[in-house]
Amino acid sequence: DLQVQVRVVIQINKILKVENLSLKKANSDADYNQIDKRYVDVYKQMWGFSENITKALKLFTGELNPQDHQEMLKISLNKLRDPRRVFLNELKDELIKEIISFFEEKRILIVSDILKGRGGFSANRMLVTKYNRTNDTTTWILKDINTVMNFFGSGEIKISPKGNLYIGRITMQRKGGTPDPTKLQFKIKPCELFKIHGE
Repeated sequence: DLQVQVRVVIQINKILKVENLSLKKANSDADYNQIDKRYVDVYKQMWGFSENITKALKLFTGELNPQDHQEMLKISLNKLRDPRRVFLNELKDELIKEIISFFEEKRILIVSDILKGRGGFSANRMLVTKYNRTNDTTTWILKDINTVMNFFGSGEIKISPKGNLYIGRITMQRKGGTPDPTKLQFKIKPCELFKIHGE
């Protein structure tokens, strides 16, 4: 998949209109597409995580070692699915509640930051193109960013069966892999946008 940002400048007489497009390119059988990834401390500056949530999310990404923070776990170290990190459902229940409550309280800001962005490059619209290998065709959908944010950001905030966090149709998980395995990552399934009005 591919993520691109395009600026469209329209000039009619002396009126100038600038629109930023967020482009997502995917195959029809594609699953997830990363929309944002940063270190926990960067998100802490943006959204104001408490120290508790900051530590919990750093355990989740593997930035902090679970062995040094056993008091935050509801299971013993030898029962962790991965000894290098903690899945959210392995944290103590009160921490899980605190994380869910925080993301619920800051949902609009968080969804806006990860889908629309801030400043001069914030997107006005999202264009998703879907390539079908079977019949060699490409379809596309263009939606205003508020519709996109409502579509992906609405719904329950809860822990996924795999121990990640669902914010509606957005998944928050550990980045993993190289070169930055301990970043926090947000992902969507861009082709789901075609479900709006049965498109």
